[in-house]
This record gives sequence, C-alpha cells and structure tokens, in this order.
Amino acid sequence: MIQPDYTRTEIDLRTAVTGWRLWVRLGWQDVKRRYRRTAIGPFWSTLSLGIFMLTLGILWSRLWKQDIRGYLPFLCAGMLPWVLMSSIVTEACSVFTGNESIIKSMWFSFTVLSCVVVWRNLIVLGHNAVIFLVIAVICLVPVTANTFLVIPGLLLFCLNALWITILLGMVCSRYRDVAPLVTSILQIAMFVTPIFWAPAQLGAGRVNAVLVDFNPIYHFIDMIRSPLLGNAPTLWTYEAVMMFTVFGWLGTLALFSRFARRIAFWI
Repeated sequence: MIQPDYTRTEIDLRTAVTGWRLWVRLGWQDVKRRYRRTAIGPFWSTLSLGIFMLTLGILWSRLWKQDIRGYLPFLCAGMLPWVLMSSIVTEACSVFTGNESIIKSMWFSFTVLSCVVVWRNLIVLGHNAVIFLVIAVICLVPVTANTFLVIPGLLLFCLNALWITILLGMVCSRYRDVAPLVTSILQIAMFVTPIFWAPAQLGAGRVNAVLVDFNPIYHFIDMIRSPLLGNAPTLWTYEAVMMFTVFGWLGTLALFSRFARRIAFWI
C-alpha cells in the first residue's frame, strides 16, 4: 500500500504559487519559440481558426436556415473555449513525458509544468479572441453587464484545467495508451457537444439531458460563451462546474500525493 506524501504535494503546489514568474516566463518563451522566424507569429493559428469558423459559419447557417448574424457569433464564442480546452487536454497528455530530461535531472515542481501548459494556451486564446471581437462588431453583439461574467468563467476554467493537466500528465506517464484514447474522445466530443449547434435544436428528452445537462464539456464552454454573447449562464452550469472543480481537485490531490514520487520512473 503506497502511503500518501502530503508534504511533498504541499511543497509542489506552493512552489507553483510562489514561483509564478517562472511559469509565466516559460509560457511566453514557448509561444515565442513555436513561431520564431514567422511574419505574424501566433496569429497564424488565429488566421487558420478564423477561416475555419467563417467557412463553417456561412455554410451551416445556410444549411440550418439561420441568420448568419446570429449564428456566426454563436459559433465563434463556442469555438474559442473549445480550442482552449482541447489544446490543454491534448498537451496535458505529454506534459511530464515531454519534460523527461528536466524531471530526471533535478527536482522540479510538476504543478509548475502544468501551469506552463495552461498559461501558454491562455496566451493563444488572447490572440484568437481578436476573431470574436471583429465578428462581434460586425454582427452587433450586445455588451451587457453579463459580459463581465466571462472573467470569473475563465478563472473557473483555468482552475479546472490545472487539475486536469496534472491528472492526465500522471495517467499518461503510466499508461501510454491513454493519450491516443483522449484524442479520439475529443474528436467525438467536438460534434456531440453543443458547439456547432444550439441545445434547443435537440428538443426535450433523454438525448438532451445526456448531451447538454450532464455534459461537463458543455458547461465549461457555455460558462464562457454565454457572457461573450451578452447572456448569463444558467445556475445549473455554475453548480455543475463547481462540483466538477471540488471533486476533481480532491481526486487529483489524492492520486498525486500517492504517485508523484513515481512519475520520474514512469517516464
């Protein structure tokens, strides 16, 4: 029976909190390194995403006979948090195995490495947000008091993204088959989650309950999408996210306290 090492967990978390300048700088450096010697840097991914959303927005608004001025902001506001989430989850699978040389050569906070992943993708989100700003101005998306709810929504999103990164980093270090499984799940989740379509299009029933009410991915997306569109997320969305946050962190800390010392051997 492996005994939990809560002291090591506390030190690991405290190092990430007090050493925030380290993971902030590492995140910036990663973004700069990825787009070194390019003309517009990270805006290449923004341009690619913008073309993708514009093409789908025009096509699907015609297929579903919806007003493009309403559908295009809806699509863009949903794609921004989805791209953020899918990128973090994908990179989380290799957050520890990708830093094998650092972990095996010196003591390094695993939480710091996880913070780098989340922060790096937040920077990319900031670039991608330019797309929504342009679409919001063109399509006259209203700015209301609910718009400012995007701030606590992002904070809750990042709080959950951190424990998900730590958990997936551990699991994928031990079981290498989990990473391709996660990729496959994300591909399916992109279409069964209300990102390209509205929940109202499903109507009432069990399918709606499974794909909307009890779909945590939907609640994380809607927590950001609704404020961007000038609306307030439902109370159930915040309740679901808070439950996911509490139980997610409790489970992750329990596993991390037991197996953090073994990660260096797994990778």
